[in-house]
Amino acid sequence: MRDANIEDPNEKNIEEEAHLPASTYKIIEPPPGSLDDKLPAAGLFVYSDMNPEAEVQKPAKESPTPHAPSHESLTERLQKFAENPIRFYAAIGAGLGILLGVLIAAVFMFTGSPEGRYDLGPVTSIETGLKGHLYLRWKKTLQYRVTFETSDPEQQAGFALAVANPPRPLSIEIHLQDADGQVLCSREIVLKYDARRAATAANLSNKPPAAIDFAQLDAAEKEREQGKDIFLNQIAPDGQVTAINAQGHIPCSMKAYEKTTQWSFSPNFLSFTEQDEWLERQQEMHGNAAQRSAARKKAAAKAGEKPLPFSMEGDDAIVEFDVNSGMIVTSGRKTFLLDKTSIGSTDPVWQEYPVNIHFRCTRSADCTIMHSGAGALRAKLRR
Repeated sequence: MRDANIEDPNEKNIEEEAHLPASTYKIIEPPPGSLDDKLPAAGLFVYSDMNPEAEVQKPAKESPTPHAPSHESLTERLQKFAENPIRFYAAIGAGLGILLGVLIAAVFMFTGSPEGRYDLGPVTSIETGLKGHLYLRWKKTLQYRVTFETSDPEQQAGFALAVANPPRPLSIEIHLQDADGQVLCSREIVLKYDARRAATAANLSNKPPAAIDFAQLDAAEKEREQGKDIFLNQIAPDGQVTAINAQGHIPCSMKAYEKTTQWSFSPNFLSFTEQDEWLERQQEMHGNAAQRSAARKKAAAKAGEKPLPFSMEGDDAIVEFDVNSGMIVTSGRKTFLLDKTSIGSTDPVWQEYPVNIHFRCTRSADCTIMHSGAGALRAKLRR
């Protein structure tokens, strides 16, 4: 214990400090290993190059940043999805179903409702034998597609002829009907008609072709077709018409379309009897045409035959005949000189003047002199 009056070298009174409260401290050793375990757990770090008595410093806090999913995690998810066969095949089936639906919508022209307004089914006319099939769809306007063919296979030739070469303008009017059979909407469709060909075949009023006003016929047909849909022929490989098709718009409201449950048609078409008569007439015309064609070919062949080798022919009378020299003089002042083969074979009748003869001579003056009772002589025309 120091004396209270002792002076401090700094000239401070030690006694003053003696009255201050005494501060004491004690070093407590931590349990072995506990400090090293607790500091990292608390986020604290001790730097080994610092004094052990130095103050423990905390690392600076960094602002948290969101972590984007790594490529590895996405791959793992896909692998887990593929490892589940039910989900995998269900996804494939759904994709194929969507693709198939798109293809069907692109291929088919119409997509109908399940109420049956899309396909109105077939309808047959007993009188004409026409069987039609009508399809509808609504796309801002009412669109249709219809096909007609013969209901009797044995009537195919008559149907094909009536379509390809109709004797008069033909058309078919289709009608949309409700459940009570009331007509809601209609549309007339015409068949192509060759007025010139039909007029020539029918020979209207027995007029010559030059007297038929074809310009007027063409104008009338153009007016008939204006604003109407026209049937297109469906041709088989043998060239025969098997059906007629048409498509277009029907002037009809959506409300009327929604009420449509059935359809019918009014055909301005040849009946079975008319088809048979028209077919028979065409066959007769073709038969006569074949006969006329054969006659023309025969005449042409005859005209094309090689002409006879005579350039001059006529009748005359012999008035002088010198057998020794073979010279013949006619009343027409023609002189013939017999060839050597004919001189020795002359009959005395050639000298019974006048001797009526018929002669033919070629351009080279080689002649044949004919007598009805004495045969013929070969001679050369001198003049």
